[in-house]
Amino acid sequence: MVYTKQEYSEDINVLEIRNYLLKPNLADTFSNYFHSKFVNPMNELGGYTLGEFKIDSVNDRFVWFRGFKDMKTRVKFLNDFYCESDTWKKHGKEANEMMINSDHVYLLKPLYKNKALKTDKSYTVVDFYICNSTIEKVIRLFNEEYIPFLKGLNSTDFSLWTSEMTENDFPRLPVFQDKNLLVTITHYKDKTDYETKQKAIQDMPSALKFSMQSLITIHNQLLLLNKKGKK
Repeated sequence: MVYTKQEYSEDINVLEIRNYLLKPNLADTFSNYFHSKFVNPMNELGGYTLGEFKIDSVNDRFVWFRGFKDMKTRVKFLNDFYCESDTWKKHGKEANEMMINSDHVYLLKPLYKNKALKTDKSYTVVDFYICNSTIEKVIRLFNEEYIPFLKGLNSTDFSLWTSEMTENDFPRLPVFQDKNLLVTITHYKDKTDYETKQKAIQDMPSALKFSMQSLITIHNQLLLLNKKGKK
């Protein structure tokens, strides 16, 4: 199965958010090389590329999402692709030569069945919430208050993820796992849509804002420009 831009990703139960540090000024070069050499062969082996992104005004980062049906499928894919495939044997060295570090990787599982991962929209925002000993309370707060608030803003194109805590059975590719992590991935039509809804989120009711600030230890946000989305 090869995902097309029209298809949802309902059967993705393991997600990697991969954030590569590249040599200076190689973001576009690496992105083009990656897309032309690796995407189709990986899809054919069951490691689905679900997003390819750059960071605005940053010339040394490439971020992409890779999804799998489950952890068993993941380890089979990783062995098949990195150890056995002609694609990696032919093109892996050149890709590695453009990278400084490829170990900044989050391994995630969906909190709920989702239909909002792969997108054609221009902006994708990843919010990382570290919830030290409070993650169950934060998930309940999201369910009862924050998600209804977002839907009231007509912000519905998002999915929620937590760390996949199963042992990483391909240690050649390190991953970040944290039982206190909640991640949201939200897609926006364009910059105006993003800025308008971010302003509304910042102006959330004070009681909701206080609850989130009380329960969430650290909140970081990654703003991504979709390399293959609509311009």
